[in-house]
Amino acid sequence: MINKAIILSRVSSNHQTLEQQTEAVLKEVKKDGYTDDNIIIIEDKESAIKLSEEERNGLNRMKEHINNDPSINAVYLYELSRLSRRQLVLFSIRDFLIERKIQLICLQPFMRLLDDKGEMSQTASLMFSIFSSFSETEMAVKKERMMRGRRHNVSIGKIGGGFPPFGYSVNKEKYYIVDPIASKIVERFYLRYSKGDVSIADIAKEFKEEGLFPKTSFFTLQKKMSDWLERSFYVGKPPYPPIISPSLYDKVQSMRKKRRKAPKKKSKNLLLLKGLVYDGNSGRSLCGWASQDSYYISHYGGLMIKRKVIDPIVWEYAKEMYRKHLMNPTIMKRQIQKELAIICKKADTIRTEIKTIKDRIDKVEERMIFGNLSTERGEELMEQQKEQLSDKERRLLELTNETAYKQQQMVEADFLGGLNEDTMTIDDKIAIIRKVVKKVSVIRLSKYIAQISVFNHLNNTVTVYEANSNKQSKEVGVRKVDEYRLKEKQTS
Repeated sequence: MINKAIILSRVSSNHQTLEQQTEAVLKEVKKDGYTDDNIIIIEDKESAIKLSEEERNGLNRMKEHINNDPSINAVYLYELSRLSRRQLVLFSIRDFLIERKIQLICLQPFMRLLDDKGEMSQTASLMFSIFSSFSETEMAVKKERMMRGRRHNVSIGKIGGGFPPFGYSVNKEKYYIVDPIASKIVERFYLRYSKGDVSIADIAKEFKEEGLFPKTSFFTLQKKMSDWLERSFYVGKPPYPPIISPSLYDKVQSMRKKRRKAPKKKSKNLLLLKGLVYDGNSGRSLCGWASQDSYYISHYGGLMIKRKVIDPIVWEYAKEMYRKHLMNPTIMKRQIQKELAIICKKADTIRTEIKTIKDRIDKVEERMIFGNLSTERGEELMEQQKEQLSDKERRLLELTNETAYKQQQMVEADFLGGLNEDTMTIDDKIAIIRKVVKKVSVIRLSKYIAQISVFNHLNNTVTVYEANSNKQSKEVGVRKVDEYRLKEKQTS
């Protein structure tokens, strides 16, 4: 059987060439007696520090050739770092070759992995370890040099990498300049907020409605705008030129401080189900109508239902569920633990996705630095990834808050008191209802008959009642007609 050899050449960026590397190795291969027909050349342009062994196309092709062709008995390299710059990958490839008795020959510095018996000597093992350490150390030095260059750029007022803050752009000399469009949005935001009559959410809604941020979600925009209020460099601090005046910034900070300290507005709520009742057909929320003692939709011919009909149904239901689920610490803890497990699983998934997005950002940044990716395309990719990252971080914050809330419920489970209606205020009843009931849907079946569906917060069930107010009917009153789990109903 005629023996074959593999030449493995690799560079990490597009502006580097493979020809000289391959030609130098090819001369050595032919000296060892291999002909053109028996030489397999694998050339690739890919990073040896960012990609794992499984992600390296060149290594995968080499393994595929070796596994499928038993006549291959040698792999030639110009230098060991062409395999990888990560020691973990290098030792994995070394063991792969040793198991199959395949010689590894490196030209710079010269090294043969196996002796004449097909075994690795102590000298070869020592050399391989030293050279692999050099390969990884060299890349670490390059990365440090790159970071040092970034820090120097920042120290002299230039951009150090990534995207400039909103409101700024970068000129050809890599200095920050005021973006003529984005800076006007920042200035307008500060002026609008400083008046004190609107919230960040109100301004975000205005901007979204005007189409200023079509690709940014409402919640992400809110978070970004909240961050803008923290940026004192908008007044003009090196290396950033001024966008707003110091007096405007101080006024906004004073307004924020005043809002934090302001007491929460309180309103006397006499309606048990305020904000919970919806029209089952249109999905619209019903308002409270104090003078008519009803809930209604404020347009001609809209749905209306008397409080004396719907309030007792929901209150009795909420009391029963509260006693059954919330006043039993064991049951409550078990349910909360299940919910916590689900939340933790979601949070772990989000953290993994955040890590993946950050790795993508690092990879794009590295490709831009080494010239493998144009600045325009790189910035476009970075913006997309950072938008996704912002959304994922927001969702992770929501899950973190949810976890804290559930943990607090666990603590409070052992201290639940009794349910004494004689001592309860209207606000106490509202609090109990909101712990149990997610929403109440009403469908008017006829002039006297209404179908009332109560959606349960605790176990995701829907209980359906039929209320008949016709005193002439034999079925006058309230009766339970159905109960189902929401997910099962949706599936069916």
